Amino acid sequence: MSENATLRSPVPSPALHRFVRLLAVMTVLLIWWGAATTTKQAGMAFADWPLSLGSVNPPGWLKHMVPFLEHSHRLLATVVGLLTLALFGWTHRRNGGGWLEFAGLFFWLAVVFAIFIKAGAERQDADRKQMLLMLGCLTGALPVLWLVWSWVKRSWPLVNRLAALALLMVTTQAILGGLRVTEISDTFAVIHGCLAQGFFCVVILIGMITSPKWEDRSASLTESQLRPVKSWSMLLVVSISIQLILGALMRHHHRAGLADTGIFLTAGKWFPGFDSVSTDGDPAILLLMFAHKYWALVVFFLGVGLSAWLWTRRDVPVGLLRHSLVISGLLVLQLGLGVSILLTGSPEHKKFWVTNFHVINGLALLATAFALAVRSWSARRKKTLLAEASPEHSGALPQSAR
Repeated sequence: MSENATLRSPVPSPALHRFVRLLAVMTVLLIWWGAATTTKQAGMAFADWPLSLGSVNPPGWLKHMVPFLEHSHRLLATVVGLLTLALFGWTHRRNGGGWLEFAGLFFWLAVVFAIFIKAGAERQDADRKQMLLMLGCLTGALPVLWLVWSWVKRSWPLVNRLAALALLMVTTQAILGGLRVTEISDTFAVIHGCLAQGFFCVVILIGMITSPKWEDRSASLTESQLRPVKSWSMLLVVSISIQLILGALMRHHHRAGLADTGIFLTAGKWFPGFDSVSTDGDPAILLLMFAHKYWALVVFFLGVGLSAWLWTRRDVPVGLLRHSLVISGLLVLQLGLGVSILLTGSPEHKKFWVTNFHVINGLALLATAFALAVRSWSARRKKTLLAEASPEHSGALPQSAR
């Protein structure tokens, strides 16, 4: 098998690629809608799940912002879930999979979903609720084991594997969103928000490798360039992910507004201290704000530093350099949006549009950095005269080079 063969596209399918692009657009819309729901504190507009007030068309939901955001978020999530199911079915059948296996997986995921719905609806018997939650986790482990086994033991193309992973992720995402409501849990809300970013990255990867032009866009790097670009791009993705987690913790554990509006100082100090308490008595939110602000600088210098390093390497493919410059531009915009939130907000309020664009630009930043990392890890080693020489005659140059 050739180097990086697992990232090579199978027989191109423009229709499949367009479908994945549609799924990516709908996922962006869903994540943005979720951000708006959190900003407006609308996540608990309805106490039941998956229906809203026991209906798919709750009374008055189109007339008021809070119920509109929450219910439409649920409807969008349903659309994304169905599109992901269709994507797996498409790739599964396209690569010779049977309908029976697809139907069995769909049925089992429905059973898992139903058990968690039943657990969420149980409001009186705590022991029965715990039993149902445990049963849901146990039944949910089966499709996870099936996925692991399929990755290890079956010769599935990467597209099929990733589509199966996306299906399990979106199912888990839906369950976490429901438990966030029925269990009134900020912890589930944070995990729900962060998993959405991971799901979007999987969709981006599927879109990249199903592109008919994917192999033509693979970069070619020298041995001295390959390792730094791989390591640096992956480090950037990890650092952005940490920043998004810090942001999710802030948004879900301090919904009313801003704990502090200082740009460099937090509660009037360079470091607020581990015993600092915000105005509403929360001992952790000021530390989260401090970490979120200064980790943003770490992410910024990593991204800009990568662009600067690529700029000085004139033989690096121009596509990688342009890609990194886009990341640097998004980083500048993200810092500007973050500062704008602090300048235009107050301890009691947050600007709706500025906050939401800050969140969605963070998603764009993660997706762009992730795409750069994929391009870096799928890059080919640039052939040189020494590399082309055979091992037996490594000291001899080809005739044409003499």
